[in-house]
Amino acid sequence: RGVPPPRRETTLSSAMPGDKGRDGSPARDKWQRAISKVAASTAIAEENPATGERFARIVYERTFVDTVNKQRAFLAAFGQRSLHNQLSSKSLKLDSGRDLETELEDAGTDEVGALSTPNVDPNGVSPPEDKAERVARFVKVQKSLKGDGFAVCSAYSRNFEYDPNLTFKVSQFARTLFYECIPPGLNWFVCVGTEMLFFEHTFKEATCSASARGFILPIFIFAPIQPLFKRLCRFFGTMEGQPGFFFFFFYFFGFWCFFPICAVALSAEVREYIEPLELVPMLVLQCGRMLCIACKYALLPESYVNDRYGKMYRPMKVTDMGRTLVAGGWNKAKDEEHFDMLKMELENACIQADVDLSNTEINVGSAEAAAVIRFRSRGIGERSRASADKAPEVVSGKELLAALTDVHMGAPMPPYMEPGIMLFAVLFSLTSPIMRAWCGRPMFGATHLSKAASAFLMMYSWFIFANNMTFSASGAWHYKRQYNAMLSLNNMVRFPGEPLTNFLPDVPLGPKGKVSPDQEPAELRQLRQKVAQNPDLAFIVDLKDPASCLCWSLVRRSLRRIGSSWGRRMNAYSVIFLMMSFASAGMLLMLYYGADQFDHRLATSGSFYVLSICISFLVCTTVIEAAAINEMVPKLRSSLKRETVAIAAQMAYLDVPKVRTDVDRKEEEQLHSAHRLIESVEQYILVEEEHSEPVEVFFKVNATPAAVTFVVSSLLSMLLIAMQRGFTMMDSEGWSYGGPQGQFTRDPTVEP
Repeated sequence: RGVPPPRRETTLSSAMPGDKGRDGSPARDKWQRAISKVAASTAIAEENPATGERFARIVYERTFVDTVNKQRAFLAAFGQRSLHNQLSSKSLKLDSGRDLETELEDAGTDEVGALSTPNVDPNGVSPPEDKAERVARFVKVQKSLKGDGFAVCSAYSRNFEYDPNLTFKVSQFARTLFYECIPPGLNWFVCVGTEMLFFEHTFKEATCSASARGFILPIFIFAPIQPLFKRLCRFFGTMEGQPGFFFFFFYFFGFWCFFPICAVALSAEVREYIEPLELVPMLVLQCGRMLCIACKYALLPESYVNDRYGKMYRPMKVTDMGRTLVAGGWNKAKDEEHFDMLKMELENACIQADVDLSNTEINVGSAEAAAVIRFRSRGIGERSRASADKAPEVVSGKELLAALTDVHMGAPMPPYMEPGIMLFAVLFSLTSPIMRAWCGRPMFGATHLSKAASAFLMMYSWFIFANNMTFSASGAWHYKRQYNAMLSLNNMVRFPGEPLTNFLPDVPLGPKGKVSPDQEPAELRQLRQKVAQNPDLAFIVDLKDPASCLCWSLVRRSLRRIGSSWGRRMNAYSVIFLMMSFASAGMLLMLYYGADQFDHRLATSGSFYVLSICISFLVCTTVIEAAAINEMVPKLRSSLKRETVAIAAQMAYLDVPKVRTDVDRKEEEQLHSAHRLIESVEQYILVEEEHSEPVEVFFKVNATPAAVTFVVSSLLSMLLIAMQRGFTMMDSEGWSYGGPQGQFTRDPTVEP
């Protein structure tokens, strides 16, 4: 009604499916929206009024749903839907047919993706925004190589992408565990043969896989003859950029493991100084290392380990392998060799959390706080999107998440941890020689073969202990970083807030190692001066602001998923080290309760004591750090409840009978909205972080005080029972370590 038929006919005929509107959208969609609007707002000229009303209602409901789903809140809270629409355009889609080498040259890199230095300042100072520009440009979200869902890729590591839907690959776990059991040198042949016979890889792919796993042949003996050495490296698929110590590391350390085993098994003179049980602590650690490496390959992305298109079956560089390591990768996430890692983790976390933070806004309390957030977010390549109508104290949710990631999740291990691990490794490796000397015997044996076996056993014990302790300590540090990040975000919604000084980067060092403020940007120097003049400046987020409340909750959801793939690996490591702890403590119980059936020496029991105490301590530390994250949730919910109580009280004051003005009504409506939103956020945190997806250890055990109590009490009880049994036997039953070579024997003259 009211629309001339000729005009309607023209509209229908001109809006064909293949046409485009003036704004670039399909004309058919434009026509449907126009018809929906008319049908919803006007009466339909039909003979049956009920039919017209039903049509108008259906069109209105469809229009309402489509309209709401395109609003800012729904686009932010359901990020994959928003991302799907963006990837359908050219804004975020990475064109697989584009010449990657040209892109890397434009970014200032060489043809294989390594950083070059054409834009470096003559004084050796590279502005941080250069790196930020490169990372922001070449870390992209695209369709996964698997063909379903999204993935995060970087132009600096070809054919490698972060998979949000990571699965445990049993095939990779089993074959890796099998390969790791083979002695060095022979493991190369076994790996290549197995990959070719059972998994249908070519010889080139199989050799690349063996090299990526660290299996090599002793071709390093030809290193002085460089032309021949390079030919052999290409033929055997050696990774590009492998230094000489790389061959030494993987070959000789493995050789040191098998030499004492063979010597003890085949030589009686060696067994006189090294009993077979003395090798068990080393074998326990070796099994732990093999299981950790097997879990690593089982939890790597499909783009790295897939038999059809995996990166490890193609020629690659050592730096590409470094991205997959715990000690050299995740523990040093800001290293220059993989400076785009944190940006990839950030994008991957947003996909996993199903949020889109690009257009969300949060008020952080002051212009100085916003400036610090923007500067810190550029450290991992997140650039601010300038807006004319944006207040100076407002930043995007993506910037806040990037700043938290850069400050806390990207923090390296404390400098004292690695020396501490090495110190305990040395103590463990020297335990057996010291115990032999304590019993009056030579520390390293008396014959040449026994000395060699003792020396190799000591050196490999040092290496394997340090290797396992690095894995275990990395788990504790991962949860500690996550705890610090969540604590910082929680402090932003509580008075007095999170201090700005925690987010200011350290003053850069000059060429001679001295502090040199002149080498940092002028913007950062001004921020330091403002913070120094007003040390009370802090990040304060008022949750009564709807935009800030929504953004804060979505940032929290994403922050919990930063480093999620590494977190799954740490969870698997916790299971392995828990089993090792129980195995070590159980061996001590067996040595004392089975002393009549099993002969052992002081060196064996001493090694088990040190091993049990160290592993149990690190396992308990890991569980305590993980439990601390979950324990923050009730405290935060209590803080949010206090906020809702204050809002409810203010609304009650407004309900007091009086002459109400429009200002009072508007205030009451805003308070009602804020009250409902904060209550919804509090309930969502309860459901997700306490019931649905809490931090877990030991595979599927919630990291709670109950889990901490179970682990600590169980391990401590086993150790105390073993010690008590040992002291009882030596005190009242006539047992002692006074036998030959420090053997645990019983004095027959003493009555039990």
